[in-house]
Amino acid sequence: MPAPTPKKPRPPQDALPARLESLLESLTDRHLADRLERVHRAAAVAIDRLGHLSIAKYEPTSVETDGGADLSLWETMAPAIGDTLVGVNQLIAATHQEFPPPSRPTGLGDGGWAPPPASSDERLAQEVEAVLHAVAERLSKRVAELGQQMRRPEVVSDRWTLMAELQAFRADFRVRIGDLVYLTAAAFEDVRREDVVPGYANQVAARAALRAAAADLRRSLQGRLERAAKAEARARPALARQVAESLSAFVSLPASVALRTPQKHQVLELRTRLLETAAGQELAPDVLPGLVEPYLAALEEQMEEVTRTWLVVHDRAVWATCGMKLEQADMHLSLGSRGAERVLADAVDVAGALQGRSAPFDTFLRKARQEAGDGLEEAGARELLGRFRERLAALPFS
Repeated sequence: MPAPTPKKPRPPQDALPARLESLLESLTDRHLADRLERVHRAAAVAIDRLGHLSIAKYEPTSVETDGGADLSLWETMAPAIGDTLVGVNQLIAATHQEFPPPSRPTGLGDGGWAPPPASSDERLAQEVEAVLHAVAERLSKRVAELGQQMRRPEVVSDRWTLMAELQAFRADFRVRIGDLVYLTAAAFEDVRREDVVPGYANQVAARAALRAAAADLRRSLQGRLERAAKAEARARPALARQVAESLSAFVSLPASVALRTPQKHQVLELRTRLLETAAGQELAPDVLPGLVEPYLAALEEQMEEVTRTWLVVHDRAVWATCGMKLEQADMHLSLGSRGAERVLADAVDVAGALQGRSAPFDTFLRKARQEAGDGLEEAGARELLGRFRERLAALPFS
């Protein structure tokens, strides 16, 4: 029996991406670089704490009201929320310590005068300081707003509203802190956000996994609706229960952690209504579509938003990698090399990160996986290569 693979040790909370470390090391102004590194490490700690605060375990598992956010919920969540706010406040303090804010605003409209930068390095340093001060100020305001929101009766009287507010603030903190790191790195070199912002690549991967899971759910539910349209009235309650089971499986997937709380609430609401409907002996033909089709439309809109917000750059990178591999496969085929089969299988595997971007591409991908798994002869490889190129070119990147 093989020995179990040892777990990869978790990096320190203040670990920086390699690209960001190399950028900081390349700065000629070492005083600026050292101060900026300390701020970036404080940002990494805050992002790590925000990333490891999974509020999914605190969310209700049904849509039933429970008399508000009870004391046990607050007792459970208080340390986690406190730890999150400590990370954000420590970042604000580190920013103010390393880059003290001006005694009064120095904006263009304050009527004062400041000498122009003596060099491009000084101009960049001033740009970085301006970004740091602006983000720190906004983070301070958001911390205060979080405290105010947690005292509002309409928030604390409803568990779902409470969880939605907490999740929204957590996401907003991460975005703002990520902007701080990205803009202060991009001032010196052309960099990609995923290469310099701690944890950002994991966030993108989580959204790609969510989009793929949603595509599988959509296909499953559409199949159930097609079966329900042909089924007898007495068979439809069982199909309604199957749809409810599919929804339960979806929200229990690791990928569903990336769902926003209101979206998860919507899934649980639909599941409850389906189970109530399935309690009857028969269902009319329009009942199941009437419940499921509006949700499918909402799910499609939600995943389009995920793609626009998180996955545009990701998808283009995957698209480019697939194109490169297809070019390699074409070269192998022209040489009569068996490497074409390997490279095509690699391309199919890489393209899996695009699942959910386009229904026709998903259909192609399912068939391509089967073909690659069964093995490809030269004729099959050429045919798959041609279809792959067509489907890749047809992806909606506009």
